[in-house]
Amino acid sequence: MLLARPSARAERGRILLIAASAAAAGGLLIAVARISRVPVVDSFHSEGVPSLYVSDSSTRFGVMIGAGLLAIPVLAFAVQALRVGSVARDRRMAALRLAGATPRDVRTIAAAEAGGAAFVGGLFAAWVYPLLWVLLGVLPPADLRLLPDPEALDIAVWLAVAVIASIGGAAAGAAVQRRVIAEPLAIFRRAKRHRGTHSSLAAILVGLLLVIGSVVHLATVDAQPILVFVSMLIGVVITAMASGPRLVRRRGRKLRQHGGTEDLLAGWRLEADPQAAGRVAGVLILCGVALGIETLFLASSVAQTGGIGGARNYVTFLATLATVVGIVVAVLTLVVGAADQLLDARLSLATLAAVGVDEPTLSRVLYRQLSATAVPAVLAGILLPGIALALASAVIDGELSWAIVLAVSCAVTAVAAWGVVSAAARLATRLLGSRLHAAMEPENLRVG
Repeated sequence: MLLARPSARAERGRILLIAASAAAAGGLLIAVARISRVPVVDSFHSEGVPSLYVSDSSTRFGVMIGAGLLAIPVLAFAVQALRVGSVARDRRMAALRLAGATPRDVRTIAAAEAGGAAFVGGLFAAWVYPLLWVLLGVLPPADLRLLPDPEALDIAVWLAVAVIASIGGAAAGAAVQRRVIAEPLAIFRRAKRHRGTHSSLAAILVGLLLVIGSVVHLATVDAQPILVFVSMLIGVVITAMASGPRLVRRRGRKLRQHGGTEDLLAGWRLEADPQAAGRVAGVLILCGVALGIETLFLASSVAQTGGIGGARNYVTFLATLATVVGIVVAVLTLVVGAADQLLDARLSLATLAAVGVDEPTLSRVLYRQLSATAVPAVLAGILLPGIALALASAVIDGELSWAIVLAVSCAVTAVAAWGVVSAAARLATRLLGSRLHAAMEPENLRVG
């Protein structure tokens, strides 16, 4: 569809982010599907059968979870990227409405734009998957390979991933555009009312039940079907995304009640629109869960190998790579989410500037707003899986020493993540300095 083609630079940047995210997540999902088809053996050899990490039923599911948890934040970031370039897109949609397009036509165009970008990204997953295979299945020694040789069935999985990415992208694009009322001469955003506590608590409960049910199934049944893997990841996503707005609202209330002037302004912004910041917090919770699970996987792998140099170095490299991916996604999510918030807060920022609040003060307010959202979200994502597994090891299995190792590993990761996320929030504030300055311009006082 010609009308769905991006015209402005910001729109092309959004399409690129969506396609790149879909490609990275698609490659990871193809790898997960390939690992799930590895035959269970008692020994390995170098011709096509990877290490016991994936050929042993007791450790294969952990590898699948690690790869899947990396794919989820990337997909969540793709949804967040749909709002990049909102001003240029809104102007284009208003022009189409002036030319006679109906609101349904506008949503169809937005769905075609996002679905097409996601479909292209799904096709480019065919390049990401071979790179993963070289990294995880060719370069390592035979006893440390995590990804087996590709096979013909991977082509069918690749096409299915491309189609699913297209459908999901189209649905997300239409949902984002549905919150925007495109009139011929203006753009209005629907004020989304805060959801009641009962609905959010119900969503969190459903997500936790999916996760707990999957864990119980794994503990009581020898088979590990792909459906259990999918249900566990869906449960993690539902829990994280439903918890994000509640976390943001609570942090905003605390800042507003117990902080200074800058904390008061930051808390007021968080409480005024917890849904926008909550989406970012949900993605960051997923990043934290991915980092926490990778930390537990690293501790378990080193303990099982008995500290052998090659295995330790290789597993440390994989965990470090996963951590870097999570940090990059977290930083990008902060930047994109903050840009979206600045766009929605143009009127309030211009009003504050008009009454004498200077730009350095508003920059510090933006940093407090970002750090108050990002730090607790990432820490919660890291600590909750570690605490749950440590308690299960101590209470159910009676392995107190192993529970202490898990708790200490997650605590060390949490402390490191605290510093990294705080630095990422400061970096995001600096990167958005020009957007903050533009949002403070007097002309934004006319924004409705």
